[in-house]
Amino acid sequence: MNWKKQKIRYMEILEMLESDPRIRELNKYPQHEITNSFVHSHNVAVYAFDLARKRQWKVDLEALALGAMLHDYYLYDIKKSGLTDYQHGISHPITALKNARKCFDINKKVENIILSHMWPLPFVACPRSREAVLVNLSDKYCAYQEMKNKVVHIESVMERKEGASRRFFA
Repeated sequence: MNWKKQKIRYMEILEMLESDPRIRELNKYPQHEITNSFVHSHNVAVYAFDLARKRQWKVDLEALALGAMLHDYYLYDIKKSGLTDYQHGISHPITALKNARKCFDINKKVENIILSHMWPLPFVACPRSREAVLVNLSDKYCAYQEMKNKVVHIESVMERKEGASRRFFA
């Protein structure tokens, strides 16, 4: 598989999605103290593709990008919602899925990506595709980087890691 071509295609898909005003709405909602839902979803989308590349997994690029960008499409400010962190954690995938269905034409694979991204927290919705597993793992990694290490753009972490790997294996 030509990963350079795949990355170019994926970034074209991601750029198209990110220019959609419905997805740009995510900029309004703070997330993980230092970022917002749009930037977090972008981070998840970028990291999910990178994981697929590293694992050499053949994936549906459109489903991966759309699922990643819509996984937190709950469209509210968590702090103003009145929900506890736990309540938000278990309910927001359902809210995100309802909102995504209203605004986008999504298939079953994308629905599962959105619904299962918090697994195993709501144990009923486990990932059922490679794309869903990638978004699930990437969401956790990106959330950790955003909250613990105050990383706004995951690309900066990925570049440091790639540089360190090249130096180590040179």
